[in-house]
Amino acid sequence: METTMIKTPSAELRVVDSGNSRQITIKGKARHHGRLQTFLQTVETPLSLHALEMLVKEHGDWWLDEIERRQDPTYLRRRLESLIARFGTVKDKKILDMGSGGGSSALVLMDLGAASVQGVEPNGELVNIATVRAHDEGMSDHVSFTQIADTSKLPFESNSFDIVTFNAVLEHIPPAMRTPILKEAWLCLKPGGLMVFTETPNRVFPYDGHTSNLPLVPWMPLWLSYPFVKTFSRHVHGGQSKEAYVAQGLVGGSYRQIKRALPKAVCLNAKGGDALWKTTIHPTLFIIRYSLYVLEWFVNLFGWPLNAFMPMMDLVFKKTIC
Repeated sequence: METTMIKTPSAELRVVDSGNSRQITIKGKARHHGRLQTFLQTVETPLSLHALEMLVKEHGDWWLDEIERRQDPTYLRRRLESLIARFGTVKDKKILDMGSGGGSSALVLMDLGAASVQGVEPNGELVNIATVRAHDEGMSDHVSFTQIADTSKLPFESNSFDIVTFNAVLEHIPPAMRTPILKEAWLCLKPGGLMVFTETPNRVFPYDGHTSNLPLVPWMPLWLSYPFVKTFSRHVHGGQSKEAYVAQGLVGGSYRQIKRALPKAVCLNAKGGDALWKTTIHPTLFIIRYSLYVLEWFVNLFGWPLNAFMPMMDLVFKKTIC
């Protein structure tokens, strides 16, 4: 068995190639579920050595988090699968994965039974990584990735996809570009199709647990949140530009933002069920569960989904007309 050493910003990786998989032993730290920490377990992955080296080069300490999003069933898969299952199915569907990144969400959607997945991503290096990963897993015939610098202009026919997904994507889009990108993706969705938003930091919630780990940041205008985060946050590197912070997700999304862009979209979450779903994927104390049920009953009276007020938004919209 061949052994290769790979250096990351915070660790050294010992990679043993056993043929069908690679065993990675980490000496140092890596981003485990989003947090930089010492990770002592050996990680096994079907990724080729080439794909792993590409991930480390592009993602730095986030390489492990990207692998976990693909391989850990309790991470990305559970969220996507259980949310979509409330309102429809992935099986045999043609899916457009917006902001597909390194390919994890597209590959998970294929695991769930999608007929095909088309990923679009502005970053060419991430498109290359995703393409290699799809090849490594034998999915190249049914999943593809395309670099599109401006995703407000997509090279697809109208009404051509059954599902459009934005998985942990909306917050990374510059705010001024969100409406045209949402409108363009909506045109690609078939009547009766679903547009799915997952893991989107919510501007309504008063704590930013995604980028800065600071209170009140989501409620601040960008001209104020940028210097505030730059000065006080220990979660992001200081000295970066405003655009860099926005690209990292400083400005979260909101239910109202999506509805303003897509006024005819029907939010299926508004029918109820968010409280039960949230407490199923993230078990909580009884008093919190009860409070969520009461809050959901109240906001549903006004046609709002509970997920419009949670720290992370997980929303599904249906296209009822062209």
